[in-house]
Amino acid sequence: MKKILSMLLAIMMMVSIFAGCSDEPAEENVGNSESEAENGGIVVESLNKSFTAIIYGDEEDEEYWNDIKAAFESENQGVTVNMIISEDAAYELRDRILSGNSPDFVYLPSDEESGVTEALIKDKAMTELEKFAFAPEGAFDNSICKPYGDGEIYLAPIFFEQKGLIYNTEMLSESGFGLPETWDDFIAVAEGCKNKDYSFFTYAGDEPDEFVDIFAAAIVNSIGIEEMNKLLNCDKEAWENDAVTSFAEKIESITKLVVSGSSTKSREDVIDCLKEGEALFISGSSADLEELNKDGEKYALCAYPSIDGNQMTIASFSEMYIPIEAKEPELAKDFMEYIYKYISLDSSSAVSANAFTPIFAVKSADNETLSDEFCELVVDIFKGDVSAEEFNDKMLEYIEEY
Repeated sequence: MKKILSMLLAIMMMVSIFAGCSDEPAEENVGNSESEAENGGIVVESLNKSFTAIIYGDEEDEEYWNDIKAAFESENQGVTVNMIISEDAAYELRDRILSGNSPDFVYLPSDEESGVTEALIKDKAMTELEKFAFAPEGAFDNSICKPYGDGEIYLAPIFFEQKGLIYNTEMLSESGFGLPETWDDFIAVAEGCKNKDYSFFTYAGDEPDEFVDIFAAAIVNSIGIEEMNKLLNCDKEAWENDAVTSFAEKIESITKLVVSGSSTKSREDVIDCLKEGEALFISGSSADLEELNKDGEKYALCAYPSIDGNQMTIASFSEMYIPIEAKEPELAKDFMEYIYKYISLDSSSAVSANAFTPIFAVKSADNETLSDEFCELVVDIFKGDVSAEEFNDKMLEYIEEY
């Protein structure tokens, strides 16, 4: 049965992470008003130069964004950011655009549930952007930031989160294994754990979305970004690539070597396995790592292994953009540039350029793709229920139906 769920749409290379005039009237200061209590928004009084920014966020995000606002205004005397921070930012944005009062800057991820950003993309209602000096190198080289296939940039990525293998540093040191750079390395670690009281890896078979990240990291460098995007968009010829077969064969070679019962584990179960020393590696993110290390620095994150030896990591991101009807697009672009500058100096917000080299990034979005079928088939290979050859045949069948 065909299930249509979300999948990674874009692969992009390398993550490291002023002022104009406006005739727009000043926003009314409603900081203590009943309306703010209702919508969670914050509106700041304007000075002689201003632009309006709509930010998707909650109360916990207010301090962070207001710090950026204050720093930007300090470096750009006379400029005020009329900032609205709200969990209802999508509806604020929609209402303003419909009333002809478009904001100038928007931070509203495309996977936010309202679908407003996706609608603006489809309507080609965004201002063209350029690459920013403080932005991560190659940050815009993907089909999310360049959604129309014309090579032009319309969305800018921020708030990267790394994904890769999380491991217990003490266990790895005691095991005598090195960090696996290739899938052959990873398989060697699996074989080496046969006589130990722990397994080399476990996965969340009950929530197997991680396998799209693992798959992308394994083969993107060998097939190229353009071909990978075709593959993730269910191009039949792309799925006939030998790299797909090679990935399935690598999984098939370690079916009996993962933690017992992995196919039914949840994400919480997997993290517990790592904590209890039952597994040497799990798949995880920089957010998972931060949570694991809240009481110390016992765990670390490394890139997923690749098939061809050119190791990489994966990162997800959110987007910011400028509506086509913005009155102060140049001020908004200056603000975007400043955000990159601010984030590059804030280690808690940006992906470190020194963590892995190179770093690739992917974007998750709600689209009609076959990620559910793909991930379930990978679990079936781990269980020994599906062979590598059958995996390829079944994926091609799904794509034909799709």
